[in-house]
Parts: sequence; C-alpha cells; structure tokens
Amino acid sequence: MPKQVAYFDSQAFAAASLGIDIYEIKAAKAEGCPAFRSGRIYKKELLAWLKEKRRQEGSDAEAEPTDGDYKLRKRRDILGRTLLGLAECANIGVLTDEQYHRFGSTIAVAGKDEAVLKLFIDVGIQWAFDNHDDLVDAYNRHPKIIKWLLQKYEANQHLWPEDLEDDEGSTDEGKNPAEPSGSKTAQRKN
Repeated sequence: MPKQVAYFDSQAFAAASLGIDIYEIKAAKAEGCPAFRSGRIYKKELLAWLKEKRRQEGSDAEAEPTDGDYKLRKRRDILGRTLLGLAECANIGVLTDEQYHRFGSTIAVAGKDEAVLKLFIDVGIQWAFDNHDDLVDAYNRHPKIIKWLLQKYEANQHLWPEDLEDDEGSTDEGKNPAEPSGSKTAQRKN
C-alpha cells in the first residue's frame, strides 16, 4: 500500500488529494492556519485546523463521513497523486510539456470529477503565465496545450463562479484572441 503523504507542495494538490475546495484551503492560509510552512502544506495540521474551524462554526463536521465521501476522497487522492507525479516528471525533464499535458488531460477528463478537471485547468493556466511572457506567448509556443486549456475553461465556466461576473456594457472588440471571452484569466498573472 502506498505511503500517505505528510505534506503537499501546492494548495492545488492538497485540494485535489483531500477532496477540499481550493478556496477553503486558500482561506485557511489567509486566516493563519499553522499547516502552511516553508512553502508546504502539512496534512495533519491542515485537517485538524479545518475540523476545529468547522466545529466552531457549528457545521456538521462532526458527522461521520459516508462511504461515498470516502470513495470520492480516495479517488481524488489517486488522481491528484498521479497528476502530481506527472508534473514532477515534467519538472525534471522526463516528460516534455506536451507529454505532461497529453497524459494529464487524459486523466483529468477520464476521471469524471469536476474538481480534478478544474484543478488541472487552473494548474495549466498558471503554468502558462509562470513560464511565458503572456498568454499569447504561451499560445505561440504551445498552441495545442493553450487551445485545449481555453476550450475547457470556456466549456466549464460554471466551475469558476468568481469569473462569471458580467461586465455590463463590455464588448469583445479589441480583445486578445488567446484570452477566453468574458474571463479574468489574463488578470491572473501578477
């Protein structure tokens, strides 16, 4: 049986592995959860902190998890660890960016879990911004990857409720063709 991880290297992989919404993890960090140290998120401390926070808020955190909850978390854990392994292989040069994307997108879609798909798309868009001057540069270097990411982003807008705010009176005229219409994707690069 595989060894359980003691920490996660990113909020995105912690969210996928634990079956927790990434925004809940971001909020925990913002609220001073002690699980965030040295660029890592420590699993036991995060889960204990979240449990205590839910208890204080009077939620049903004390309820026993159902078999369905366990299966969903186990499935997300497997998918998350697999995607993390692929990312680590790409980071050390074992896989090209295109190979990582081909394998990862297959897993993210075949997993039939919107949270995992959203995570894979978010990580992909962040990769584009972290490794390129802008989205157009990323598209010029990796057109298949960026096209797939943007198509999936557009097709799954319901997964990003914060991006659905409608700017009344705005038009698509003069917009970057590589940016999804109506999205805030271009604003994600700091």
